[in-house]
Amino acid sequence: MEEIPIVVLNYNGLHLLKSYLDSVLNTEYPNEVVVVDNGSKDGSVEYLKSKGVKTIPLDKNYGTSYARNVAIRTYKTKFMAFLDNDVEVPKEWLNPLVDVIKGEEKIAATQSVYTEWTWGDQPSEIPWFSTAAALTRRDVLERIGGFDEHYFFYWEDTELSWRLYRAGYKVLMVPKSRVYHEAHGTFKKLPSKFTSYLTMRNQLILLLTYYNKKKIVSNFIPLYMIRFLQSFKAPNRGAKLKAVLTLGKEIGYVMKKRSEIRKLTVNTDDRFLSYLGRDPFGFVELRSVAEGIRYKMSTKATI
Repeated sequence: MEEIPIVVLNYNGLHLLKSYLDSVLNTEYPNEVVVVDNGSKDGSVEYLKSKGVKTIPLDKNYGTSYARNVAIRTYKTKFMAFLDNDVEVPKEWLNPLVDVIKGEEKIAATQSVYTEWTWGDQPSEIPWFSTAAALTRRDVLERIGGFDEHYFFYWEDTELSWRLYRAGYKVLMVPKSRVYHEAHGTFKKLPSKFTSYLTMRNQLILLLTYYNKKKIVSNFIPLYMIRFLQSFKAPNRGAKLKAVLTLGKEIGYVMKKRSEIRKLTVNTDDRFLSYLGRDPFGFVELRSVAEGIRYKMSTKATI
């Protein structure tokens, strides 16, 4: 039985490691826990050394995508699990994820439940997996290019999942694996203006990359205008406005990425979008701007 690397990302999260790492170390499925540290200055690396935990220390914060790719390149195993440093796991959390992912070669990732889940206890396809607590086919991730480091942080696991669906793979939620997640434990460590900028920018480049030409005209252009107007709303107006106005600088990246995706695409039915329901990513207008306006108007009318 091959050991599975459990990759935990850390950035100035010493207090989180002290709270949650022991639970990870108690995982019963054969594993090796490795922490990729993104240039912490709070004593995290020293603490990890004192615990005897394998650590890959980076000299600065390169972002979550880069850090995970370091782990993907370091190991040559078939599978690799990912956890955030603010997640507490029961000892058996990994077992159901392994059972499901081994059941079908086209399952690229399985995810643990860490929020409310009301759709039964059987594995279900979901649009994207969260690296807060997931098991992946490491070899597949490496083959299709890993996490996109252009995203730095935020939306990067969504982008990878969309790419996996285009490449013919799928992602499943496994309700029998449940963990506790202290939401945004590391997110809070990043400057709020920077996170506002990345949230807006990455959402826009994600859609511009994956929408077909028809959707760019019918959905993206109106949505871009909506985001421009929304950027004037506090907080962090300047950061959000910068993300919208500098999108033109991303065109070269987007065109190159669209070309790369075309080469690996075997599934063009966009099941990814179909799984998102009425409110993709929490915004009904990402499916249809017109539908979003009608929905919001009808909501106001019933209040």
